[in-house]
Amino acid sequence: MGCKELIESLRRAADERIKLIWQETEGEAERVREEVSHKLEQLRENCSRTESLAVTAAQVAAVSEAKNRSRTCLLTAEKALSDRLFSVALSSLPRLRGSDYREVFGRMARELPPLAWKIVRVNPEDAGLAKSIFTGADIIPDKTIAGGVDAMTDGGKIRVINTFEKRLERAWVDMLPELLKKTYDAVEESP
Repeated sequence: MGCKELIESLRRAADERIKLIWQETEGEAERVREEVSHKLEQLRENCSRTESLAVTAAQVAAVSEAKNRSRTCLLTAEKALSDRLFSVALSSLPRLRGSDYREVFGRMARELPPLAWKIVRVNPEDAGLAKSIFTGADIIPDKTIAGGVDAMTDGGKIRVINTFEKRLERAWVDMLPELLKKTYDAVEESP
């Protein structure tokens, strides 16, 4: 084998070796491309899931916030309505002073325990009636009382408030739910 043939043989071997290395490199490059492509797809899916979770969390938070605001608005409105209804009820108490009021006043006065009442506050129109029932007491006219009696013993150790206002105040907790229901029903029925 001559020099030329040796060089030609080495060149062919080198070409084969280069071709083999090139094929291995292309194969490795294809595997790397597929791996990168797969990882990119996983990252996209993870980002999509994360984005979806973030959107869902934001939606849940927004709905929760809206419900809380709605409840707060409703409670504020119901409180204002309750206050308004109580005010209307208070302003209606003088209507209870009908033709049989003298008897009603007497019953309310007799409901007090039999003590030595020192100060008795009543509606100004009831001062004469109170003097006849509470003979040893100072009768104080009070325009804020629609009817009934606010009595105190000497020194104020015992005080009994048996007025229309106090009775309304005590009954209000039981009356309010029904009044609110009737108000809601009336609003729903209106056009």
